[in-house]
Amino acid sequence: MHAQPSSPHRRAGIIPQLGVDTPELRRARALWHANRFDEALELFEQAARKYPQNLVALIDGSRALGARFEISRAEALVDRLAGLAARDPQLLHLAGQSYRMMFRPEKAIACFERVLAMTRRIPDALLELAVLYERRHRLDEARQLVEDCLRADPDYWEADLLRGRILRRLKDPAANGIFRKLARLEAADPLLRAQAWTETAQQLDRDGDYDGAMAALLQGKELLRAREAPALHDSESQQRQLARLAAALTPEHWSRWAEAGRSFPLQRMAVLTGFPRSGTTLLEQVLDSHPELVSSDEREAFGRDIFSAIWRTERTPAPTVEALDQAPPERLRAQRQRYLDYMSAALNEPLGGRMHLDKNPMLTLLIPGMLRLFPETRWLIALRDPRDVVLSCFMQYLPLNANSVCFLTLERAARRYELDLSVWRRFREIARTAWLEVRYEDCVSDLEGQARRALEFLGLPWDARVLQYRERLRAKAVASPTYEAVSQPLYSSAIGRWKKYRKHLEPVFEVLAPSIQAFGYESS
Repeated sequence: MHAQPSSPHRRAGIIPQLGVDTPELRRARALWHANRFDEALELFEQAARKYPQNLVALIDGSRALGARFEISRAEALVDRLAGLAARDPQLLHLAGQSYRMMFRPEKAIACFERVLAMTRRIPDALLELAVLYERRHRLDEARQLVEDCLRADPDYWEADLLRGRILRRLKDPAANGIFRKLARLEAADPLLRAQAWTETAQQLDRDGDYDGAMAALLQGKELLRAREAPALHDSESQQRQLARLAAALTPEHWSRWAEAGRSFPLQRMAVLTGFPRSGTTLLEQVLDSHPELVSSDEREAFGRDIFSAIWRTERTPAPTVEALDQAPPERLRAQRQRYLDYMSAALNEPLGGRMHLDKNPMLTLLIPGMLRLFPETRWLIALRDPRDVVLSCFMQYLPLNANSVCFLTLERAARRYELDLSVWRRFREIARTAWLEVRYEDCVSDLEGQARRALEFLGLPWDARVLQYRERLRAKAVASPTYEAVSQPLYSSAIGRWKKYRKHLEPVFEVLAPSIQAFGYESS
């Protein structure tokens, strides 16, 4: 469920060139795996201070801190590691990985480039740098790195998968053969094969073979469903808890929280949510081009760390309206600052009085927590035809977690969509907060009009630079899985795409009917 701080390439005990796997580190890892994160972090940092030349301590400590968004503290440890490893390409490679994990991609790129200036014999470093280049649309450079990687290790299937993606983006038909080969490769990891099946399905969709695309998707989903049990258990538990919380809220709670929030310094805060594949990335990139706004792209800090810190006590193992209501002011004050510090650290720049936009399409069920902490938050809700949303979610490959496990069947995706959006429909009636719904279809047909509307809602002046967002994306990495699509010109072919898959979607039409009607899509 949480990122592990240790390197996947290490072995227990004495580690050549890295140092000693000390009792403190073993104890810290045990606490980490028991979800006792604060205690684990303290031990990791103690080990790094006690053994300043022990690179195991630096690596584990930095990755644990980075995974908990304690990025400034983590960065200091990796800077020390990078200094100690100045002439050792293996250690510089580990430093680059750590920088990449803690939202410091430019430092990661610099590390991997230094590694490759010393040697081209570390396939992992070639692949790491290729991935970072590809996310920045530096396709020719990424392709060369992947080819070098495969020359060094011809059976490195993860590199072959990336080669296929790069070739697809370069419109080279050889990509299709790569994906089909990997999809059927029994020796490959099932997660890699699932990605290859998804890429195959996307190509079949572009070719107009919709039944073939659905068949390929189902092949990939079957591989993932064999591993879904832990994530599905977490997902179902979280959905039950958050649905109960939503049902218990009343207008009086919202009013009381808004009044209590007046005792805190006002923050310029907005959240962009709704549901995945509803146009959140497009709208975020447009708004992020405004000089008075800075956006955080799908950071996990609030949902994973901050929300539970608001309500959790020894007697409240699950979120309840009473626990949120009774959160003491000093705890709220501390978590407000913690959230702002986390976002600034992940952005690697101060918010500086600008409006902060937290873009995360899976935050809808967590609206009560965010409004308890920041009742001044303005809410942008991205909408899109529910049938297109569910189909698009199903057609993506995502690493297994409590959210993505909902997209392994069409029925499950439809039910999760309807849960989130039914909760939103109730909140918009009772919450004492400013909100605006923005339809993806309207953004495609009139981007300027919708951008003006959103900026006015956020209290920001019009700035024509927001329409040049694609220029910024040439060098900017986007965290969302839609990083590739959002860099392309707007197109209308994704609107009404569900009609091509009507017979596959018809079983979930009844589930989606309330949202289809409520959001005005029933005549589509």
